[in-house]
Amino acid sequence: MNLSKTKCEKSNHHAFTVGISSDNGGWTGSTLVFPIVIYSKGTGYNPSTGIFTAPTAGTYVFYISVQSAYQKLINFDIVLDGNSKVRAMAYYGSESSVAIRQTGTNMVILHLQTGDSVWVKRNEGTGYHSYSIPITTFSGFKLY
Repeated sequence: MNLSKTKCEKSNHHAFTVGISSDNGGWTGSTLVFPIVIYSKGTGYNPSTGIFTAPTAGTYVFYISVQSAYQKLINFDIVLDGNSKVRAMAYYGSESSVAIRQTGTNMVILHLQTGDSVWVKRNEGTGYHSYSIPITTFSGFKLY
């Protein structure tokens, strides 16, 4: 068994799932920070800034799930170094007074260089819904 190869392969594993554990129906910020770390292997995601910085070059997968605040529109983009790559939209477009929240999701596969940054940015709308067990989440992992 080649121990140095095993150590190298293990240091190349990077994955995270992060979430938000409360509502913010009036939020209009830019970068959505996910402070609750549900899972983290390796390095890269900073729960203080909401930014994932690629520790190694490779192909990564990122996924977002967002739930709109009560009867509101919210669009979030997964951003690579300032460039929006995909958008998740959660929108309630009815005049009804029924308490409805919508969920938007999206996934993207990106090739990153060491030091590239990926984050979730509000494109349009107001607020999001979450809960003590997070509903609004962001995940990423290195595929190879």
